Amino acid sequence: MRYTSDTLKYIAKNFFYVILFAAIPAVFFALSIDENATRSVLNNLLSGNPHDEFWNIFYTVSIFNFSSKKAVFSGISGIVVLIFCVAMLTAFLEKHMRIGKRTLNGLFSKVNDNLISTSWLIISFLFIYEVWALILSALWYFVTGVSNTIIAYILLGVVYFAMHFVLLYAMSLLYLWMPCLQITGFAAFDALTYSYHLLAPVQFKIVLVQTGVLLTCEGIIGATVLLLQGDLAGLVVASVLYTVMILVYCIRMMIVYFDRAQLDRADLKKYY
Repeated sequence: MRYTSDTLKYIAKNFFYVILFAAIPAVFFALSIDENATRSVLNNLLSGNPHDEFWNIFYTVSIFNFSSKKAVFSGISGIVVLIFCVAMLTAFLEKHMRIGKRTLNGLFSKVNDNLISTSWLIISFLFIYEVWALILSALWYFVTGVSNTIIAYILLGVVYFAMHFVLLYAMSLLYLWMPCLQITGFAAFDALTYSYHLLAPVQFKIVLVQTGVLLTCEGIIGATVLLLQGDLAGLVVASVLYTVMILVYCIRMMIVYFDRAQLDRADLKKYY
């Protein structure tokens, strides 16, 4: 929880410097949500009959759900914009934490150095997530098809929570890969090995906290879709939550890296 607390403090102190890096891609991801599929899945879940069509479930959890041209365009645009925004965000964070300067000057030139490593990480995460979405949808479809409703709900709860833990554990294997690539200059495999070595002692705690954050955000988005009718309300709430998730993930990643690599953070020092 210390890393998360430090992350929230950092966001509060530097809100206007970091907000746009997360808010812009967040809007695209919010636009990719299929509200009709989400509403259908949740209504069935709350009605006492959790079974739904496989594609409705997949459209609810997938970024590239292919439910409409809008969803496809928004999902692809979100990924492209996210790569550039995260490359700039990590450049800003590195500069601020290493030398204490909180300026946006020079970020675009730094993007050239960060773009490849950022692209590899985000594309890897996207692949992991979409495979996970496919597996979760299949498991959801099969377990809710069990004739005994009570058993179906129990199995669904186990599958849902376990799969979220599995997803974030898989992603945690690459969690510090990007800062290790960008800051140390190591080759890809060496950076991956070093990143896992740094993360291993705190990996389980970070995965648990991230699982809680993701489940909370999903619950709020689901409640918004059900309770607030209208595209604008859903878009605003989802955009805010995606913004929070992007900021928390990226900033905590850099905070964990500096702590585990035992690097002094210049942004914590007062200069007179």
